[in-house]
Amino acid sequence: MIKTDYGRIWSGFTPDQTRQTGSKDRINLERLGESLKTGRWRHSTAITAVLAVLVMGISSTKAQQSVDVRTDEARQFSEDFDRLTDVTERANTLLQTDDGGDITYADILTNPDDIVLNFRWAKAQLSRGDVRGASATLERILVLDPDLAPVRLYYAIVLYRLDSLDEARAQFDQLRQMYVSPDVAADIDKYISAIERRRKRLHQSITLTMGSQIDSNRNAAPNDKEQLVTGTLTTITSSADKPRNDIAYIGALRYDVSYDLGYQEGHEIFASATGYASDQVQLDSLDLGSFSVDVGSRIRGGYWMLTPSVNQTVQSLSKEKYLTSRSGRLRMDWNPRPFFNLNGEVSYADERYQNTSESSALRLHSGQRYGSRLGTNYTWNPNNRTTFNLSAGKKQAARNYYSYDSLSGELIHAYLFGGGSYLSGSIRHGIDRYDDPDFLVTGNSPQHRTDRSTRTRLTYGAPLSQIMPSDLFGDSNTANQIYDLLAPVNWSITGEYLNTKSNIPNYEYHNARAQFYLTRRWEF
Repeated sequence: MIKTDYGRIWSGFTPDQTRQTGSKDRINLERLGESLKTGRWRHSTAITAVLAVLVMGISSTKAQQSVDVRTDEARQFSEDFDRLTDVTERANTLLQTDDGGDITYADILTNPDDIVLNFRWAKAQLSRGDVRGASATLERILVLDPDLAPVRLYYAIVLYRLDSLDEARAQFDQLRQMYVSPDVAADIDKYISAIERRRKRLHQSITLTMGSQIDSNRNAAPNDKEQLVTGTLTTITSSADKPRNDIAYIGALRYDVSYDLGYQEGHEIFASATGYASDQVQLDSLDLGSFSVDVGSRIRGGYWMLTPSVNQTVQSLSKEKYLTSRSGRLRMDWNPRPFFNLNGEVSYADERYQNTSESSALRLHSGQRYGSRLGTNYTWNPNNRTTFNLSAGKKQAARNYYSYDSLSGELIHAYLFGGGSYLSGSIRHGIDRYDDPDFLVTGNSPQHRTDRSTRTRLTYGAPLSQIMPSDLFGDSNTANQIYDLLAPVNWSITGEYLNTKSNIPNYEYHNARAQFYLTRRWEF
């Protein structure tokens, strides 16, 4: 990446253009302008100055493209991480309800004492998300025949899902006294351990993610291999500035802690720390690092939850710190129905950029970021959930040609298979409109930059236990410990395509990406 230095730009700008560079740079421009008017070397120096303008324009474009794309990438990783973690947890607790879909309540009224019919009806209720109704049906079956271990197991798990931990523990204790298979006995022990963890007021977890990704255009180079420099369309000749594919190795470590304040409503405080690193194989200048800390609380009341939080994030590019961000967020969730959620949030961030050896213009991105979002989640049944988010934001930077307004919409759907596997797809479209033209790019044209980006993603994930036989490592205690360590690991593969169109060719690019992650979570 070419180093940017605005102090070497020549004086052939209009007064408005010169004003954009700052007072110190204006002095340099005026001095250089005087030197261009005198001396026998005037013509050769003018040519050199023109070349300097071209270099500065290209450098500014590359610096802005790099910082914008990488900053958004680190921010989106955290959001995507939360989303996939939620989908994974839901997939791991999903009950198999593939039968009973053709049963109606009228059938139950016809044969109220038919245990098999009632059991199928309970599964049908679960498939529609009617957990409380299924609980009542299963309880009625156990009144008719209390020795049915499969029914009692379903009933205990349903109580656990309803957060009735004491009643669920009582059912699991009764199951321990009944004849069940070793696999069921192991599941019972896991649920009892989970109940004991949920009863504790202090909850902690560590999540480790490791993987790799490959990009077709990692450096976000323009599609047409052309770009504007001071209003002149030039052809990109350097191979380093053309689209380059690359592989990156990615690692992330997250620690979460929450503490129940002891109120009946379940109010709690929480904190988390997340470290993220992406190491490029070839493009070392695009190595990305991020460390963030969140602190907040969850205030619950009936059908709603209020979540205020604060965050501090530090990011590095090419192993040099370039961004420190302090932000606050207020989120509100409302659940008018068990299957329907409305949520909204507002946020504010103070972003402080600092120059690096790769670019001396990053500080011009410093400023405030304001954001708002409205979203909804609709659970069609335990297997299917659709999410829609509408977001708006404003970035106020130190220079208005780096300030912009944004508007985006995102549609997400997740389908949960049996056994903990899932499929999640999303499409996001956004528009960014910049406040002022960047004269280093557009020259005398008053053209304001407008970007339109579309990102589509498809992810499939599952636990390793689905593809790993239980006797893979043998029957010894050591073999069982190895299996218990690896079986909960979730693997996922993601395909993504990002297409950004712009009225300025410098910022029009596309990138295809494939990712593979392994994720393991420990709770204690």
